[in-house]
Amino acid sequence: MENYIANGNELTPKACFDKEQNTFSLSGRSIPENAIDIYAPIIDWWQQYLQNPNPETTIDMNFEYINSSSMKQIARLIAMLDKVEKSKINIRWHYNSDDTDSKMQAERLAKMVKFPIVLIADASK
Repeated sequence: MENYIANGNELTPKACFDKEQNTFSLSGRSIPENAIDIYAPIIDWWQQYLQNPNPETTIDMNFEYINSSSMKQIARLIAMLDKVEKSKINIRWHYNSDDTDSKMQAERLAKMVKFPIVLIADASK
């Protein structure tokens, strides 16, 4: 399976998914005008990966800022991951310790799924 790499920019997140190295991350800002278009290839990659996932899958999410339309796409991805039975899924949600909105978003997501979403407060910048 090919890796998925998107460098991101001031509006879109950086995405690095490497099945062989078992490293998966989304980070940066996610404030595109059309989140569905930005997240479509990400969702497609995960649909393919989940057909034959690693025994354990940990995803690091470290958003500087994420808008509501992007959050809907993240929720869609997380709901998809929640249906997986062939892999132990974990999400590490990094957030700025001063960013209560990001923390609350992750807490809401955690209530939707059976796998752990670990909240990691990073020091304020």
